[in-house]
Amino acid sequence: MLRYKSILKSLLITCCIGIAGISCSESILDESLYSQIGDGNLSEQEGARLLTDGIYGYVQYFSYFGGNNWPMNVSSNSDDFFCSWGGTPDTGWGGAQNFLNMDAGHSMAQTNWDNVYLVISQANEVISKYEHSTDEKIQSYLKEARFWRVYAYDKLYHLYGTVPLVTGKEDISNGIARATKEEMESFIETEYKAVESLPDTYPNTDYGRPTSWAAKASAARYYLNKKDWAKASELALDVIQNGNFKLVDYQDIFSSNQNNETILAINHIAKAGRGNKYVALALEASLREALGIEGVSASNGYGMSTPFFRTFDPADKRIEKYDPVTGKGILVSGIIYQADGTPLYGTVEQPKTVEEQLERVITFKWEVQQNIPLGEDAGLNMPILRLGETLLTYAEAQNELGNTQTAAEYVNMIRERAGLSPLPSSVSGDQTAMRTAILDERGWELYHEGYRREDLVRNGKLLEKINEKYRFYFGTDMPWANDQGRIYQKIPTSALLLNPLLKQNEYSVN
Repeated sequence: MLRYKSILKSLLITCCIGIAGISCSESILDESLYSQIGDGNLSEQEGARLLTDGIYGYVQYFSYFGGNNWPMNVSSNSDDFFCSWGGTPDTGWGGAQNFLNMDAGHSMAQTNWDNVYLVISQANEVISKYEHSTDEKIQSYLKEARFWRVYAYDKLYHLYGTVPLVTGKEDISNGIARATKEEMESFIETEYKAVESLPDTYPNTDYGRPTSWAAKASAARYYLNKKDWAKASELALDVIQNGNFKLVDYQDIFSSNQNNETILAINHIAKAGRGNKYVALALEASLREALGIEGVSASNGYGMSTPFFRTFDPADKRIEKYDPVTGKGILVSGIIYQADGTPLYGTVEQPKTVEEQLERVITFKWEVQQNIPLGEDAGLNMPILRLGETLLTYAEAQNELGNTQTAAEYVNMIRERAGLSPLPSSVSGDQTAMRTAILDERGWELYHEGYRREDLVRNGKLLEKINEKYRFYFGTDMPWANDQGRIYQKIPTSALLLNPLLKQNEYSVN
């Protein structure tokens, strides 16, 4: 308890760092969560490895490891996602997330803040202890920790704006103010540059550690959001040309761990509550029975918003219909019939579609794995950097640099995989039309991967697209449709109470 209170004061967050025993495993997949070095006779290298491996339990927050996680919480603040837990945006827990109506007391505002700062805290433990080491292997662990720290700050920056930069060296006994925009961006850019010298590859037992290509791909997306098109283009092209990644079948990205398209993935961990819960969170119980899916929980939590689903070309492989016989496919929509021929929802006379009954479309972007431990902990990794997204990053940067035909070439690579025809010349020859096409393509390609909110903010479309979703579900415009202060998420009340120098978000993205 004393350690818990100390961490609350020193790191200005509201979750303690859990401590597990030291493991002697050879793979980060088997590492005990949140490992800390103890008093045993460990070598410096072994101690650095154990402390670095402790980051990965916290990094899982960026994947679908639980009912409340970064991709679910942040995606629900966009147009591609719909969270069913909680009714209207005025009174409902889920509704507030769906329609940018989360206040500082909303539990998910605190959950996002706390869990990302836990990544930073664990990374700071590694950096503070080993920053002066000259050992080559320890230096690699140090860069690994710096990658996850800058990745975490990058995510915080695009959700909250500037935040306190806690690196473990500050005197924060009286609190710590938000960094300035210049300080925030200088830190992020310096750190991304510093970790470009990470290893290009790792042994399979260390799959999931960030490589130099992960550092460049993540930095490319950061510069895309900053609208530094030249740097985004340069970094993305380096990954595309030299990273030895390849496009694979769309469903294989999410069902085949360690595939050739994934630049960096968050590994599932074979422990209770640490698997991929995407399917379990999406399923509704009666639909599960009608589809013949066994041994999978059904939380009836979320899916694709109906208006976003309707923007897809019906022939798009990225929403290929799910086949319960083969277990392949992604989308479940329309009228579903039970074994006796009656409709699952509604009546024989007036059947209801999935989207009418559940207010969303069910997607199995991560494949259905039946009869798994606890009925929900699927053994599927979460790609957080992949070639498909980097191709679209390069296309967008090229278009903004005036190279519209080059942009079209790279977008068409993605469209070809999706089974769609190339962009028409009326689009590929017009920068404004191409800008819209790229935003659309990013939405269709990357739905539910946690990118969409950043993409909409960068294009100045977040309020517009959320208002379209609101209008679909409620038949009128959002009361706050023009409130630019909603673009950044509110800093949680708990963080403000702990840190007297921290001020609430009252401004929007420039």
